[in-house]
Amino acid sequence: MQHVQTIWLTGATSGIGEALVSRCLAGGKRVAITARNVQKLSDMANRLNAGDQLVLVPADVSNEEELQQAYERVREIMGVPDLVMANAGTHLNMPASKITLEKCRHLFEVNLYGSVATLLVALPDMLERGSGHLVGVGSLSSYRGLPLAAAYGATKSGLNNFLQSLRFDVETYGLTVTAVNPGFVKTPLTDLNAYPMPFIISSERAAEYIWKGLAKKKMEIHFPPIFSWSCKLLRILPYPVYHALVRRITGSRNRRG
Repeated sequence: MQHVQTIWLTGATSGIGEALVSRCLAGGKRVAITARNVQKLSDMANRLNAGDQLVLVPADVSNEEELQQAYERVREIMGVPDLVMANAGTHLNMPASKITLEKCRHLFEVNLYGSVATLLVALPDMLERGSGHLVGVGSLSSYRGLPLAAAYGATKSGLNNFLQSLRFDVETYGLTVTAVNPGFVKTPLTDLNAYPMPFIISSERAAEYIWKGLAKKKMEIHFPPIFSWSCKLLRILPYPVYHALVRRITGSRNRRG
């Protein structure tokens, strides 16, 4: 990412975000990191010992006022960032007996609205400058519906569609848009899953896939390849065939909750 010198990344204190911050710092980039937990941000800064190469800007991405203030702080310290990555996200497995509007709203506010707000807060400055890279972290679960993921998958599908559409509108200004769609990555969130997670990889490995993909300005970064390409192929199956196959693989017909 030779052209990229400054990066603003949300959801920075755990999982993919934490690993990616370390990778960006190692690559000589100046990184502003955002998360809700001020103590975790401080602990991360102490652990990385990156000096002024690392800028701490706490905020809750689902709070528009906090997010706006965070961006203004980033811009004040290091100017309009070259790359903005909306990485903050959360997940709740919700079987039919436990799905509620409140839980769905929470996932949408963080995963979809929070991601969109993060990108849009920097967009006017990037358009005026005529350059910038906007990145949203989705999931392979966005490709087609999966058991227990009605709300989560919908947020990631929405984000993917938003990024694809936005690309048409901003590329004539010189901006780049990338969707990142990981498979299973070992994080505190996936540690809560009680079901098999095929081809699960470490956060560090995920960060490497993302780093290399961003350097190439890819429209989509999806990984791990054997799993992500399999998921892409599943998208072309007729829905009844796909539905029956996923039921068999996951055992969801026999699971109630």
